[in-house]
Amino acid sequence: MPTSVAGSVRSKASRASLRSRGSKKSYVDESLFGSQKQRPATTAAPAGAAFVSAAELRRIRGQAEKGLKPDAVIIPKTELDRIRGSTKIVTNEEAKLTKKVLDEQKGQQRAAANARKKRMQVLDQERAAKLPPTDFQREATQKKQGLLSKAQNALDEEKDDVKHMNQMCLYSKCVTIRDKQLEEQNRLEAEYRDEERRLDLMMEIERLKNLKHQDELEQKRKQALKQGSVVIIDQIKERELERIREQEMREKEKQLILDQIEQLKEEERRELEEKRETAKRMMHEVEAANQDAITTKEKKKLEEKELEAKIVEEEEQEAEKRRIQEEKEREVQRLRDLQEKAQDRQSEIDALRAKRAFEQQERAEREKERKEKEKQLKIQRELEEARLSQFTEKERRLAEQAKQERSEYSRIISTQKEEEMREAMIDEEKRKILREHANKLRSQITQNEEVKKQERLDYLEEGRKVRQSQAEERARLEMIKKKKLNDLKNLGISDKYTSDLSKKKIQ
Repeated sequence: MPTSVAGSVRSKASRASLRSRGSKKSYVDESLFGSQKQRPATTAAPAGAAFVSAAELRRIRGQAEKGLKPDAVIIPKTELDRIRGSTKIVTNEEAKLTKKVLDEQKGQQRAAANARKKRMQVLDQERAAKLPPTDFQREATQKKQGLLSKAQNALDEEKDDVKHMNQMCLYSKCVTIRDKQLEEQNRLEAEYRDEERRLDLMMEIERLKNLKHQDELEQKRKQALKQGSVVIIDQIKERELERIREQEMREKEKQLILDQIEQLKEEERRELEEKRETAKRMMHEVEAANQDAITTKEKKKLEEKELEAKIVEEEEQEAEKRRIQEEKEREVQRLRDLQEKAQDRQSEIDALRAKRAFEQQERAEREKERKEKEKQLKIQRELEEARLSQFTEKERRLAEQAKQERSEYSRIISTQKEEEMREAMIDEEKRKILREHANKLRSQITQNEEVKKQERLDYLEEGRKVRQSQAEERARLEMIKKKKLNDLKNLGISDKYTSDLSKKKIQ
């Protein structure tokens, strides 16, 4: 009997003994617990026997009658089957078959789990689609769409047709700006002519006023003549003289004004000629300065080559000196050998003196060479600094002169713009004719190529997809062309400058 069961029996027996007041000399028969060992019958209980109640004795007796042992355990059938299965010896084929079945079961379980996961994801997406988007989601969507739109626009701008459209747009903008400038110039010229006409009209009005005033004076003079003959005659003479003087003065003033106008025109022509001469002279000076700069550069290159040649020569001299030094060292070694052979003190002293004198002379020569080299390097640095300073000063003066020349050149060019504009208009007409002819030729070539390309695509298995892709691409390019035309129209570009773009055929 286990210790726990025995303790339980002893505790129950002790409690039952108190209730039944059983004899302390009673004992428990071991045969009641199913023991196979037969104990000899005794009349006295063994020492340490437990006391049990009558109910406990009846329970123990019932278990013994059923064939149960006190240490028996009841387990379920599934546990018993598992224990039997674990103790069963299986072959390799059975193990592989079992593993295959388990793998299939696990695969089915994984497939069911994945299907359930996908179904849950679809349900979540449907639920999210039904819910209204939050501000953050709307902002993220707008940002994503904006980035995608920018990326698509960037890809579109890299296409050859779009680049050609951009060139046409830039050309339309440029010629529109040029037309605006020409219109502004024409407007200013028209205002100048209107102002001239207004001044002429004012002068004519003033002249008519003077004539009217003279007529009034003449009428008064005639009236005065009627009032007095002598006085009137004198006054007539005086008036006539005065009128002649005034007429002469007016003629003189008119001639003086004409002379001044002619003089001003002559001065303007002379100033214009002087400016042209100055511009030519400055251009010659610039060319001369450029030639001087080229000459200076060539001279500098020549000096650098001479310096390199000098450096090479110095290196050769240095090599020659090293060779001489090695010969001297060999000579000293020879003297030492002679000293060792002679074993003469005086010879050794002489050799030592010769060696010291040789080393002193060699140090003096090295010091002299070092100083000479430092002197040459210093002279070269000073020359280089002087050349650099001279070059910098010359560059500065040339820059100032070039600035003045550009300013003068701009003033001169401004007087030639009108002629250049007329020539540009003529050239533009010629280019337009050439462009139209070239466009017709390109159109014919493109049509022929398109026909050949279409014939080749018809023989391919994926021809339909290619044509569909090309159609989508052409539709997108047409949309881009319409957008660019609308942009040009919003900018106020004239239709005659957008006609090339509107007539452009998308390939």
